[in-house]
Amino acid sequence: MIGTTGVVTLAIGGGESMGEVELSLAGGSERFLAVATEPIAIDETVLVVGVRPGRVVDVERWVAMPR
Repeated sequence: MIGTTGVVTLAIGGGESMGEVELSLAGGSERFLAVATEPIAIDETVLVVGVRPGRVVDVERWVAMPR
């Protein structure tokens, strides 16, 4: 799951404040609780950088580079 990108569905407050993200996995999508070091708003794209117990992922803001 690390390296997967997704979209924030419930804003993440930063620090240990949890939000929610939707990730595309195995041909479908699933929602996970998410934490990030900085606040991230709804509809922003994120990258999963860690996994915690209890369906919680560590994410950071993801900005795709133009080709």
